[in-house]
Amino acid sequence: MNRNKLIDIAVYAGLIVVFLAPRLAGIGDFVTLDEPSWLSQGANFYYALGQRELENTVYEYQPAVTTMTIISLGMLLYFPEYRGFGQGYLDYEKGRLDPFMVQHGKDPLMLLIYSRVIQVFVLLVLFLVLYFLLQKFFPKPVAIFALVFAMFDPFYLSQHRLMDHEGMVSLFVLISLAAFALYLFKERKFAFLILSGVAAGFASLSKSSSIAMLAALGVMLLWRMIQDRGQGWGKAFVDALKSFGIWFAILVVTYFVFWPGMWVAPGKMLYTVYGNAFSYAFQGARLKITEELDVAQFSLNTRLGDIWDVFKILLYRTTPVTWLGVLLGFALPFTRDPEQAPRNRLFFTLLLTNAIAFILLIGIAQGRNSPHYILSSYLSFNLLAGLGWFHAAEWLVKRFPSVRRAGQVALLSAVMLAQVGSALVNYPYYFTYRNPILAAAGWYSKFPHFPYCEGLELAAHYLAELPDAENATVFSYYSRGCVSYYYPGPTISYRPYYSDGEHTEDLLNNLRASEYLIVYYANQGQLAHHQNFVNAMSKAEPFHVIWLNGYEYVRIYKVDDLQPEIYEALAHLK
Repeated sequence: MNRNKLIDIAVYAGLIVVFLAPRLAGIGDFVTLDEPSWLSQGANFYYALGQRELENTVYEYQPAVTTMTIISLGMLLYFPEYRGFGQGYLDYEKGRLDPFMVQHGKDPLMLLIYSRVIQVFVLLVLFLVLYFLLQKFFPKPVAIFALVFAMFDPFYLSQHRLMDHEGMVSLFVLISLAAFALYLFKERKFAFLILSGVAAGFASLSKSSSIAMLAALGVMLLWRMIQDRGQGWGKAFVDALKSFGIWFAILVVTYFVFWPGMWVAPGKMLYTVYGNAFSYAFQGARLKITEELDVAQFSLNTRLGDIWDVFKILLYRTTPVTWLGVLLGFALPFTRDPEQAPRNRLFFTLLLTNAIAFILLIGIAQGRNSPHYILSSYLSFNLLAGLGWFHAAEWLVKRFPSVRRAGQVALLSAVMLAQVGSALVNYPYYFTYRNPILAAAGWYSKFPHFPYCEGLELAAHYLAELPDAENATVFSYYSRGCVSYYYPGPTISYRPYYSDGEHTEDLLNNLRASEYLIVYYANQGQLAHHQNFVNAMSKAEPFHVIWLNGYEYVRIYKVDDLQPEIYEALAHLK
């Protein structure tokens, strides 16, 4: 084996270790709010496959086929007999899966861990594919630095540890765009066009919002047409249309082949997914609420403030070295080196367009604007920042020969350590990172932005250590999974509508049936809907309080210690 192959093997081995270590460490130490629901969806998907009822392999406003397939694999490894009990499809909104699994001697947390680990290894493969594509354009050190820098963005890294679609979407999208760029501008090999179409197909099977990638794809096709204009605009347009047509055909085939529901009920699958997606984006709610698509009622958020809110969250969750790296990346289009200039301009345009497209899509569409919905923007901006830093370091060496290579290595090492450190100091969650500059400026100073249930497992562990925990009932906001997977006793979920003043009887009955009440202050404290409830409970002294990163996250109350005036206040919520 020659020296170059040994180096390649060492590089891939190093990348594998660097990728896996921060993602697998403590993989079962916490649960976020949506994951128990996705376990139920995946279990239903697995059941549908086992019963050969393929028309039931559908979720709602996004296909989520990749996510549910991964959970099905987890179920196959951990609880394969689930498909044979005849229990039917368990309501994912009512949490029927967890007690069913416990009844049969299985731990839902273990299913989550199995699923998360499988997903991490899927992401690892995608990460290595993306590296393979990038090193076709850039020297290996550049590709390695930019990609590893992006992989250690705190918020981006955190999403790879959660059982959801966003990590896969971001990598599928970047693989598709990079492979398409390779096909159009560097190596006209059909295999790269196939890879691009297949990756786009899997991105679409993961989430319908991946359609935003068409913006960067269109820019590349236009770029190719401009380069080919010498042979005539008509021919250039036909060639571009042909490339796009083949790419789109491969996407469609992938979408059909890898979604079993498309084999038997394509109309139902497409209407369920895209009908709900359009209803959610243009009518502000899913079809179960709007009941039908009414074009006359379609509208979009046209306020620039909504787009700014999405971008503001990205700024808050990215590091100062990412900020500066993106600014340095704006020098890429002005590269003078004739060998580097084309690829630098191409990737600057591609990454910037893709990042902006996802921000605009989520900012303009109606509905929730959760931070992870623009994870592709995080990846694009961080790749651009990594390229910007490397380009700046190379420029310094050329401009100031006295700096030498050692200075370049020292600068890049410092930048990488800053990025890695920003993530690791927030272990095990990572997503609790906040940009120190904006934090000092007072952004989200009172409450953490969009808590994902972090800290609730700490409350569960605390209560689990108390005497007779197995028999003590806990009444908690987000109890399903976030608390119940770590607490040995019974739990009751605090439903959001308990705070509306019209369900006080249910609220008080559940409170009286419990020994402990957990208020997720990080979330409930900042929501207007819960203000009366939080204000009523603030008159009582918490039994225990949990703080994270300078924020008050959880208040635990001992129900027996609550005074009559607390019950009186709760009985008159409005």
